[in-house]
Amino acid sequence: MRYHLRLAKNLWNELLEHSKRTYLDFGFFPTKNTLQLMAKDYGMFSQTQQEVAHRIHASVMKVLTMRKLGKNCGFPRFKSLELMKSMHYPQNGVGFRLDDRLYVNPFGKIRIKKHREINGSIKTLTLKREPSGKWFAMFCVDELIRSQKETRGGRIGIDLGLMNFATLSNGEVIGNPRHIRKYEDKLAFAQRDLSKKKKWSKNRQRARLKVAGIYEKLANTRRDFLHKLSSELVQNHSIIALEKLASKEMAQQNFGKSINDAGWSTFANMVAYKAESAGCKVVFVDPKDTTKECSVCGIKTEMALSERTHKCAVCGFSIDRDINAARVILKRATVGMTGSNASGDEGKFSSLKEETTPTKVW
Repeated sequence: MRYHLRLAKNLWNELLEHSKRTYLDFGFFPTKNTLQLMAKDYGMFSQTQQEVAHRIHASVMKVLTMRKLGKNCGFPRFKSLELMKSMHYPQNGVGFRLDDRLYVNPFGKIRIKKHREINGSIKTLTLKREPSGKWFAMFCVDELIRSQKETRGGRIGIDLGLMNFATLSNGEVIGNPRHIRKYEDKLAFAQRDLSKKKKWSKNRQRARLKVAGIYEKLANTRRDFLHKLSSELVQNHSIIALEKLASKEMAQQNFGKSINDAGWSTFANMVAYKAESAGCKVVFVDPKDTTKECSVCGIKTEMALSERTHKCAVCGFSIDRDINAARVILKRATVGMTGSNASGDEGKFSSLKEETTPTKVW
């Protein structure tokens, strides 16, 4: 499998070089059919070779499309063996099949550990190698749509933060695990050890795998926390209100390490796709001024970041800053809904007249 991954890497680089050379010589990129013919008889399974050609063509076409739209987009790069991570098998029964073991052409039978049973018709297989050296088999399955459940829980607004990972409109606070902080000493030691090793040596390879293993453990810990929290929320609530945060842009401006470690975007995606099968509705609202707006009267009050208590100068309402923001988020998501109790008053917000920004509902 490692040998075929190396062949896939070499094929990618050759096709990319041919694409660049064709453009320099003739002013256009080669067609998908041309790249497919070049990938023929390269030593791998035929459909896997074609899929590499399809990826090259799709990557080049995407760059052209993005640049026509005026967006800055980098051109596909040549790959090293570490950057070439997967091989794709697009047809079940031809390139692979799954019984008690996994049979893949041309590797034969491979022992795998199923972490769950696969329901539905298997369509495609992707063999992926992680930086730690572990291999995973990922199946794309065509599954019948099950009857949608109906969650009869309450409505909840969630304010994501860094001091605490999330504050709920009902007053519940979920602490920030700060996963990087737990592993940073061990990671720093392993990276220093890696930097001392001679390039291309076996000692360096062992040190690199150790660093990759720590990063894998860190990512798995974060993903486990987000999965458990998102599952609990969608199972216990009928409506979940979240801010539509541009976490990537925010990370580029300030607190990038902490924002990336928290995984806001991953958490929002998990809540959104799990809500569909759990019978829960997820609403994304505009995050502007959620910490300044009073959840009772709607008046905005300027506050320094160090102030952790929201005190409204108009109605006198006083509450924790993050809880107030969570209630404002829920209020924006449920304006016009009967029985809304975003601030604890039944039906209070169904009669509000102020305009609200469009929301995205999953």
